[in-house]
Amino acid sequence: MTITTRKTMTETAPPTSSGIVIFGATGDLCKKKLIPALYNLWKKDLLPENFVITGSARREPTVQQWKESLGEYPEEFLYHLDYICADLSMPDTLSHLPDYLEDNTYFLSVPPERYENAIVNLKEAGLLEDPERSRVVIEKPFGHDYKSAHHLQSVVERHLREKQVYRIDHYLGKDTVNNILATRFGNILLEPLWNRNCIDEIQIYATETISCDGRSQYYETAGAVRDMLQNHILQVYSLITMEAPCKMDAKEIRREKTKVLAATRLGEDMILGQYDTYKSEEGVDPNSHTPTFVAGTLYCDNWRWEGVPFRVMTGKNMPYGCVEVVVKLKTPPLKLYDGESGDRIVMRLQPNPHLDIRMEIKSPGLDNNLELATLTHAYPQDRAIDGYEKLLYDAIKGNQSNFVHADEVMESWRIVDDLLCTGDSCPIRTVPYIYAPGSWGPWHKVDRITDWDYPA
Repeated sequence: MTITTRKTMTETAPPTSSGIVIFGATGDLCKKKLIPALYNLWKKDLLPENFVITGSARREPTVQQWKESLGEYPEEFLYHLDYICADLSMPDTLSHLPDYLEDNTYFLSVPPERYENAIVNLKEAGLLEDPERSRVVIEKPFGHDYKSAHHLQSVVERHLREKQVYRIDHYLGKDTVNNILATRFGNILLEPLWNRNCIDEIQIYATETISCDGRSQYYETAGAVRDMLQNHILQVYSLITMEAPCKMDAKEIRREKTKVLAATRLGEDMILGQYDTYKSEEGVDPNSHTPTFVAGTLYCDNWRWEGVPFRVMTGKNMPYGCVEVVVKLKTPPLKLYDGESGDRIVMRLQPNPHLDIRMEIKSPGLDNNLELATLTHAYPQDRAIDGYEKLLYDAIKGNQSNFVHADEVMESWRIVDDLLCTGDSCPIRTVPYIYAPGSWGPWHKVDRITDWDYPA
């Protein structure tokens, strides 16, 4: 399939000068993701002419030591890097940070429990006074549950305007996730089918073959609900279900996503699971109820989607790892041919991203039998960019389209809050069922089995 690339009106130039300050600059995220992404933007000449990348942390390496810790980069790129020792809990140390460029982006690559203090002190230090030329990028998670997210948002509202807040969900930086809207709204083909009249159900997978080993200490505080369902899966879900925005800008896109999330609720078949070797991993409580698997149904109570089940599944130690959306179309009202209808639209986001349209055609021969035909477009990976590359570029430009609005965050926490309940008064079972590593979760333990199209 031949693809013709066309630029859109949203592709605008970044500011002519920019300061990028990375707090937590001695950590892994900065070294493995942020600096490589900024380097790639620099190589493509997509950073402002005059830019300074300032690393900042409580440690006190010299500028040269910090640069050397990042790995091998050309001197021409390293020329733009600086390092300043500063403590986000001490406003007076923040006064040394640069505030002399046209535009300043502050990236909080720090533990979530430090976000509140960081925002308050950056504002007190006078670094966020101008909402047109200063912004804060916040990594997920934004809060630990609905109550904590509400509190953190109240702090943000007192010190910042929403236009200054860039909440990252790195799924939204992926080309393949961005392609969901392009596939839906860049073509007329799918829109007549994209509703309760033609769609039987939609399945969303985000499965991994790896265990939590090596990240178990983090996973104990997160679990599958916080790590995947509340953010990544619900963001993909919102792109699949939202109405068309009146234009492709941040305000309209995020408005439509918020509306569809506000209409969403959990089904009664939600199941939590934990693979049976999880408790033996280092850093895990031997009595842990942390889920490594969650699956079940979401419902969207609006005109377009009323009654359509959205089956979601995410888990560790699964037989196959992928992120995929399967749209199962309804069968024809009258069965004229032998065989079952298997009409599907499949959006594989990773690995080997592609779009499949699967439909029945007549088998060659004398009988009226059907066979499945598949039209596949493999997403071109040679032009794909890293998610952080896209998100940092958008943040520098001041484009919030691929960042999460406060209202989206709150609706997402509302949807999953019952799954985070503990104790005897929970409306649904939140103690995870045990499942074997390499299986599709604990479905054999309950009577809520669905006809899933397991990916392969």
